[in-house]
This record gives sequence, structure tokens and C-alpha cells, in this order.
Amino acid sequence: MLFQLDRTIGFHIAIFTLLVLFFAAPAIGDSDSDEKKTMTGTWLTRPAAPFVYQDPDGFAVGVPAPVKEVTLMRWELEEDENGLITGYNTYYSRDDQGGSQSRGTLCMVGARQGSNVLLSEAYAIYDGFPVPSLSTETIFRFNCERRGGNKLKCLGDGLSSIPPTVLKAVLVRTKRLDDVIPVPEAAREICQPGA
Repeated sequence: MLFQLDRTIGFHIAIFTLLVLFFAAPAIGDSDSDEKKTMTGTWLTRPAAPFVYQDPDGFAVGVPAPVKEVTLMRWELEEDENGLITGYNTYYSRDDQGGSQSRGTLCMVGARQGSNVLLSEAYAIYDGFPVPSLSTETIFRFNCERRGGNKLKCLGDGLSSIPPTVLKAVLVRTKRLDDVIPVPEAAREICQPGA
């Protein structure tokens, strides 16, 4: 009889403990550092992001065709207290045969609500040359979902100012200084004048 009473008490204590942990979990989860709650930081594609676009010249002049490429991206982002984001995307792209290479830095603006992040971008530097006249013409946008504090899963698509383009990317936050490419000073001047 005493044995059955001990098992009953033990069972109730176990249930009570599970309930306390279940209801306390959101409060414990909210104790992340401010850095993990915001998008502020440097984010890198891991692995290179695959994308496909409809090349107007294709493989034969004048015959449009889809072309597959991959891109490495480095996002330097800063989020304010309202969830608004500004920053830069420094990228390097090439087709899957190693040709058709391009590089540049884009101005980025966006917003975050919970784990959902929306970002738009426009050119600041293209193939090494500043293009301030293009810095307000949105060419691409990303819909991303935060996965924990340091991982983003994104789908991106090009707008009507470029050929049809879509991209899939996973980005991770990094603190390694040897892992980053600095944003060119010209891009900083174009994207955030007076900053």
C-alpha cells in the first residue's frame, strides 16, 4: 500500500514538473542576448546560394534560356529598435561552369517581425564600379525566416528591372574577422550618405 502511494505521489510530481517546464519554456527562451534577437551582425551564405535566371541572350544570341549560377553573399546588417533594417550585400557570383562571373555590393533595407524578415536591395557597386544612380532602384528582394539566433533560410526573387531570377540561400551569422570581406567605402557613401 505504501509502495502504491509513493508511486502515485511520484507520478504527480513528475506531471507537475513537466507542466512547470512547459509553461516556463517561453520565459526561458526569451532570455537570449539582444544580439541574437536582432538581425544586427554579419551574415554569410553557407553553402554558396544556388540561383537560376532567364538569360535574355541564352546560349544562342537572341534565344532566352535559363542559366544556373551560384553566389557567395556577405550581409552586413543593422536593426533598430523598431525592427527596421539597413545594410549591405557584398556578393560574388559565377555560373556552374566557372564562367559568367560578377561581383558587387548592394544597398539593403528591410524589416523584421518575429522570425520573419523581408529585405530589398539596389546596386551601389557593380563589377568594381560605383553606380549611385542605381542605388534607389530595387532589383531584388528576400523573404527570410530566422532559425534560432544565428541562421536564416531565404528565398529571393528579382524584380522587373532585371531578367526573371530566383535564389535559395541559407545564411549564418559570423564573428570571425578572417571570414569577412569589407564593404567598400564607396558603397557606404552611396547607401547611407552622411553616415
